[in-house]
Amino acid sequence: MPTAPETQRAPQFDSRCLSQTLSAASLQLIDAIAQRARAKDLTLFLVGGVVRDLLLKRRNLDLDFVLESDAIGFAEDLAVDYGGAVQAHKPFGTAIWKLDAAAAEKLLLPAEANPEHVDFARARSETYAYPTALPTVAPSSIERDLRRRDFSLNALALQLSPAQAAGALIDVCGGLHDLEQQHIRALHDQSFVDDPTRILRALRFARRFGFEIEPKTAALMQAALPMLGRITGSRLRNEIELILQDPEAAEIIQRAQTMGVLKSITPAFRVSPALEQRLSPQLDKMQTPRWTDIAAGDLALRWNLLLAEGGASAARAVCQRLELTQALSRSVAASARITAEASALNDAGVRNSEIARLLDGAPELSLLAAWITLSDQPRARRRIDDYANRWRHLRPGLNGDDLKRMGAPPGPRYKVLLETLRSAWLDGDVSTPEEEAKLLKELLAKRP
Repeated sequence: MPTAPETQRAPQFDSRCLSQTLSAASLQLIDAIAQRARAKDLTLFLVGGVVRDLLLKRRNLDLDFVLESDAIGFAEDLAVDYGGAVQAHKPFGTAIWKLDAAAAEKLLLPAEANPEHVDFARARSETYAYPTALPTVAPSSIERDLRRRDFSLNALALQLSPAQAAGALIDVCGGLHDLEQQHIRALHDQSFVDDPTRILRALRFARRFGFEIEPKTAALMQAALPMLGRITGSRLRNEIELILQDPEAAEIIQRAQTMGVLKSITPAFRVSPALEQRLSPQLDKMQTPRWTDIAAGDLALRWNLLLAEGGASAARAVCQRLELTQALSRSVAASARITAEASALNDAGVRNSEIARLLDGAPELSLLAAWITLSDQPRARRRIDDYANRWRHLRPGLNGDDLKRMGAPPGPRYKVLLETLRSAWLDGDVSTPEEEAKLLKELLAKRP
């Protein structure tokens, strides 16, 4: 087991951290929830990441509460009095209270930085029937609840109720010590076997906070890599999406690749050494081309950038393993296919019509991902711009009715003839309706 310092029930929490770190709306909301718990004589704690971030003086709008009693009923009572909706998950004893404008008004919440929801859970213990299984849960104490968590820095709780205990910082796993030492430490030897997604989470936290992964924890991560192949794609996808939304996503993913994490998920999962340029912290501020309204920080775009340089076949395999949607899988595969054709896009000898055929049918998301990925290849970028701005919209002036009027029998040849006319416009072989009509006559004069 990773070595933990002596556990302790820490002294009173420095309340100044609350006002220095949380928004006014979060403070008001915490106070209202604590007052309700005190009125009902319930034991209530603020737990996990928000407590960690309070101690690190980092902003966090995610409010997570634990009660040593019925959390779902408590959340539903709040919704009855203040409004909003409750989404309950009874097997785990958890509830999400989604706030609406009416609830915010009744709670007198300031508009600025208003949390959209609040999470409640009953303190619980967890057991795993087999590695990578979802846990079986049972009601428990706050101490056991904290000990079941992933890392010591997330196993901290701030007591809010009853009033005489309010302000106590509960640290039974040595989280305070690890925060001071800037360590990521797992709580037990089976942590990554029980839940291999914690491997990805550890890498994300290490980069986000600038912490080191404690040596024994790093060894446990390495030993548990084969378990990543046994976990569902949706659970892995959720963790990777959290990474993709991090400003340092590229560095986290590159470290995952170096450790062997990606190939343990599926052998086809490989990323380019240039990923750091594609998913740079400046990506959100990047000016995208005028032909698209897709934001540079769009999550689907980040998926496309992540997999654009590994080849279409590998991209499809990763999409299938991670259970991406059909639409997203299609755009990712198209991004990889276009990027693989960089030599054709850069070749001045390749005609415009050939480029159009290469790009036809690709989602706009794929065009943008390829445009970003090929940032160091100006000719390729210009041709994607030309296609997106003009070529994809270009159609011949004549249509099927004109072909019929000119005596061409309906059939598959119509498509071939119209595509030939479009190519002629793209390549500059015709530039007027008269030249197009002349070319069509020449084509019709030939045998089918």
